[in-house]
Amino acid sequence: MEEGMNRFSLVTATALLAFGCGKDSSDNKAECRLEAIDLPGCDRSTLSAVQAEGIWNANINLDDGYSGPSAIRFSPGDPLLVGLSMTTKQVTQDTFYLASEVPGTSGGTLTYAFAGCKANGPGEVLGVVRVCGNGSTVSQGTFTAIRVARRADESESDRVELLGQGAVPRGAANGVAVANGYAYVIAGSEGLFTFNVKDPAHPALVSEQKFSTDTFTSLLVSGTTLYLGTYATGIRICDLTANPEVPTCDKTVLADVKVRADGMAKDGNLLYVASPQPKADIVILDVTQPLVPTLVVRYLVEGASPDLAEYPYALAVQDNRLYVSNWSYGVTVTDLTPLATATKVPKFLGRYFGAYTSALAVGRLGDSTVVYQGSDAWGSTILALDATNPASIVQRGELPLRREATLGGMTLSGTTLYVANYQDGLRVYDVSTLGTPKAAGYFNTWNESDPGRGKSYFDGLQGVHVADGLVYGWDTTRGLLIFRHTP
Repeated sequence: MEEGMNRFSLVTATALLAFGCGKDSSDNKAECRLEAIDLPGCDRSTLSAVQAEGIWNANINLDDGYSGPSAIRFSPGDPLLVGLSMTTKQVTQDTFYLASEVPGTSGGTLTYAFAGCKANGPGEVLGVVRVCGNGSTVSQGTFTAIRVARRADESESDRVELLGQGAVPRGAANGVAVANGYAYVIAGSEGLFTFNVKDPAHPALVSEQKFSTDTFTSLLVSGTTLYLGTYATGIRICDLTANPEVPTCDKTVLADVKVRADGMAKDGNLLYVASPQPKADIVILDVTQPLVPTLVVRYLVEGASPDLAEYPYALAVQDNRLYVSNWSYGVTVTDLTPLATATKVPKFLGRYFGAYTSALAVGRLGDSTVVYQGSDAWGSTILALDATNPASIVQRGELPLRREATLGGMTLSGTTLYVANYQDGLRVYDVSTLGTPKAAGYFNTWNESDPGRGKSYFDGLQGVHVADGLVYGWDTTRGLLIFRHTP
C-alpha cells in the first residue's frame, strides 16, 4: 500500500477541520506561536542534548481523535515537517520548536507547530503538537519524535546479498511481480516499468507505460497475464504473450464501477481482489479466460463495517479458504467451498482481532495452518497465529518491530518469512517453529543520505516478492532491489 492512499494524512484531516467547518478566516489569534503553547511540568533543560539534524519519524496523537505517524526532515535537502516545508526551526539549549505554515483551502493559513517538552537523548523528543487555522487552535495533542538510524549493532547486511537494483525513472515503486525473467514494477500514477532481470546483477529497464486514467496499487502475474490493480479504475489486464518486454495492456475489468484493488490472490481459475472502496468487499472473478474475467460474486466479510474503517487490504487463499487482513477488523477466515454451489456465497469461519492489520502471510507448518498478521503503525508488530481451527484462532507468538520503522509487507516461502521493514530494510526470519521466529538475516536498504528520503514515515523498503529462488523488493527511493538470501 502507498501511504496517503489508504488513510487520511495529518494535513488532510486537519485541513478539513480548519476550513471545512465554518471557521472564521478573520480570526488573527496566533495560538501556534511558541509563546502561546503551554508546556507545564516540562524538563526543557534536557533539550540541550538534541541534535537537530537528519531524518526523524514522529507519532502524533491529537485530542480530536486523530492518531498517526509522520516524518520530520532536518537534512539532507530542504527541511520538512509532516511532509510540508518547515518555515520555522528554533532549536536552542532549552527550546525545540518547529512549524510549517501553508495556505488553507479557503484562503486562510494552516499552521502545524511542534514544541518540545523533554528529550531522551540527542535523538528523541517528546512534546506538544498544535494545529491552527488562521491562528486559532483547531486541534492539539502530543508527539514523540525519534531520529531514524541503523540499529547500533548492525552492519549493512547479514546472510543477505544485494545482487542488483533498478531505479524507476519517475515516481516511487509500490509493487513488483516477476515472471519468465522479467520484473514488472508499478509506481502509482507514473505507470508500469518492465525490467529484464535474466541477469539479476544487471536489471535493465526495457519499457515503460503510463495510463492517464490509472493509479496502480497492486499487481499479480499468472502465466502470460499480468493484472494491475488500480486506486479507482478496477483492474487493467496485460497480455504478455506476444512481447513480455512490452505488455499489451488494453483491457480492463471493474473500471465501470470504480473499484479500488489493494491486493490480489489467484487460486485455480478464480482471482480474489481486496477492494477497500467503494464497498469494502472482496471481488471474486472467474479468469478461466485470463483476458476476459467475469464476476462471480462480491463478498463483504461478515460483521465488517466500512463505517468503522474495517477495510480489506491484503488476502491469501489456501486449502479452499480465504484469509483477509481487514485493518481494524483483524484477520478473517472464510470457507470458499460454497462458490461451487448455486448460492456462490462464501461462509465465514472465524476472526482474530489483534493489532490493526494491513499485511498477512499464510502457510502450512506440519498439520497446522499458520498466519502472520502485520500492522503498519507506530510500534507495529507481527503476530504468529495458529489458524488450524478458524473458529478458535490462537496467537502463538509476537515479534515487535522498532517504533520508528514500521512494516511494509511480508511474504512466506516455506519456513522463511521475508519482511519489508521500511527504514529497517529487509528482515528475514526462520519460522520453522510456530511462535518463535528466529532472525535469519537482514539487509539495511535505507540510508539517510539517499536522495528524497524523509518525506514520509512510510519511506524505505515497502514490499517483497519471492520468485525463482530470489527475493525481489521495492523501495520508495531506490526502486527495484534483487536479493539472494543464504541461510
